[in-house]
Amino acid sequence: MIIIKGSLTVVYDPPFYKGIFEEETQYSYRVAQINFGTALPKTRLIYLYVTEHYADLVFYEQRQNIGFILQHKNPKRLQRLARKSVKTDFKGTKAQQALQRQQQNRKKRSKKQLAVINKNNELLQYKKKKAKRLQKHKGH
Repeated sequence: MIIIKGSLTVVYDPPFYKGIFEEETQYSYRVAQINFGTALPKTRLIYLYVTEHYADLVFYEQRQNIGFILQHKNPKRLQRLARKSVKTDFKGTKAQQALQRQQQNRKKRSKKQLAVINKNNELLQYKKKKAKRLQKHKGH
C-alpha cells in the first residue's frame, strides 16, 4: 500500500500570493508552484483551482531513499532536533530547496539554448558578410 501525503501552502512573497503544492510518497517528493496574484486568494478560488487545474500543474520530482515513519516520537527529542537544525545554516524548506533546484536547472537549459542561438546568429552574419564581399569583387 502506497501512502500519498499532500499539502498546499499559500505564501505571501511580495507582491504576489503563491501556492506551493507538495506531494510526498514513500519513494518520491514532488513540488509545484503557482501564482495566485496580488490579492489574497479566497478559499473558493483555491478550491476551484485545485479541482479544475490540478492536472495542469508541473511538478518537480525528487527521489527519496527513506520512507514514512509513522511511529510516535518523543516531543522533547523533536524540540532538540529542531533547535539543532535551526542552529545550522537555514537554507529554506524542502519545497523551497526543490523549487530552487528546478529554477537552476531551467536557467542552465536556457543558457545552453541561448548559446546555440547566438552561435547560429554569428554563423549567419559571417555567411552574409562573405556573400557581400564576394558580390563586391565580382567586377560589375
